[in-house]
Amino acid sequence: MLRARRSTVVGLCFALGIALVCGGADGARASLVLTSGLGTTHAGNLVVNGSFETGAPASGTANQLYWATGTSLTPFGVPPGWSSSGAATSYASWGNDGTPAIVGSDVFPDGNAGMYFGNGAPVLVSQPPTFHANGAVTFPSPPSFTQFFATAPVVLSQTINTPASPAPSYSLSFWVSGEGAVSGQQLDERGIFGLQITNVLPGDPIQFLTVPNGVNNGFGTSHLYEFTFTPLNPLLPVDVAFINWGHFDLSPHGGFAFTTELVLDDVIVNAVPEPGTLALVAIGLCAIASAGQRRPARE
Repeated sequence: MLRARRSTVVGLCFALGIALVCGGADGARASLVLTSGLGTTHAGNLVVNGSFETGAPASGTANQLYWATGTSLTPFGVPPGWSSSGAATSYASWGNDGTPAIVGSDVFPDGNAGMYFGNGAPVLVSQPPTFHANGAVTFPSPPSFTQFFATAPVVLSQTINTPASPAPSYSLSFWVSGEGAVSGQQLDERGIFGLQITNVLPGDPIQFLTVPNGVNNGFGTSHLYEFTFTPLNPLLPVDVAFINWGHFDLSPHGGFAFTTELVLDDVIVNAVPEPGTLALVAIGLCAIASAGQRRPARE
């Protein structure tokens, strides 16, 4: 009986190891997947200053810095580790409102500073958007945008040195909220922002995602986005960019005329261990469990 138990445990361990290896190989074929439950951690984060705390301005609205390069507003400052772009009229700001929130957003998940992507209104989009429960926004065909206040979107980006932490895949997470999402002055409709990751999908397409506004839908006041991705060329880094065009007017498509704008915090990229490493760990744990099954023989 004891030998049978040990054989069963070893057999299960072997099967678990094979499943982990095969599962990892299958996952590696997907280049970019919107998912959930990844459990990303600040330990091993490949993003520099992902919570925007380094170099952050003092607390309070009066101390916020305008971060979109090209803006005519002052005082100006870009978070260390990040690059930015915008237009002269961009009013994207970095900091807080005196509490760990900005422009009436939900409370930041990490630290006291966050990024508001203010860029004006109205913005028209050529195609009707569909908002999905997981936060994805899709269009019948590739959309084009017409901005009347700003001449360009505001963009915050960083080059992630993935080759320095080689892995078959990586996990990305970031927290978002919206202007006025909890302030009692909620804007009528969810917003739309773009996520662009280079060296992941051919042509580096923009992924369109939902900005929470807190009312008129079930998306809430904030949201944690999680992705897995695999670089097309593992020897090259990836660029991660967050893009905001402004307050959309969706009334031509049957929606509200004034959407919210993006608030961003806590950007994390973790390397996902080699499937073979996970399998070895699992087999090792199972071997320990198997040893625990042993009992002294009765005389």
